[in-house]
Amino acid sequence: MHQNNGAIEEIKPEFDEMEIGENKPQVEPKKVVIEKYRKEPVTIKGKETMKLILEVKHPDVSDRLVDISGVKYQFGDKLKTAGLWLKQDNDGKLLYNSAVGNLLRFLKKGKVKELPGEQVETVTDEKNYLVVKAY
Repeated sequence: MHQNNGAIEEIKPEFDEMEIGENKPQVEPKKVVIEKYRKEPVTIKGKETMKLILEVKHPDVSDRLVDISGVKYQFGDKLKTAGLWLKQDNDGKLLYNSAVGNLLRFLKKGKVKELPGEQVETVTDEKNYLVVKAY
């Protein structure tokens, strides 16, 4: 710690002196319950967009909810993994072929507000993050 004009400032070690962190286990894909959701602003290439974050109760995590912001779904004859981006069509409705649109249709829901209480399967994506299985 370093004190600068009364404020305490943490001095972080240089990268060449840092040790490797622990290999913390990820939660495994299992059935989860959507407890609640939130929308979160994300800036991509200087443009702000909104992403849906599902806050789920995972059977292996008792002290907190786990955030899931992606879905794996059937798109044509292939499986596609995508973020839950909140995209609108020209009528101001959720885009039909978006990841959120596919998730809602798979779960037979008409609106995002109908998701809490729903039990869903999860799988991992190519980066080993949990995503909702919607196929």
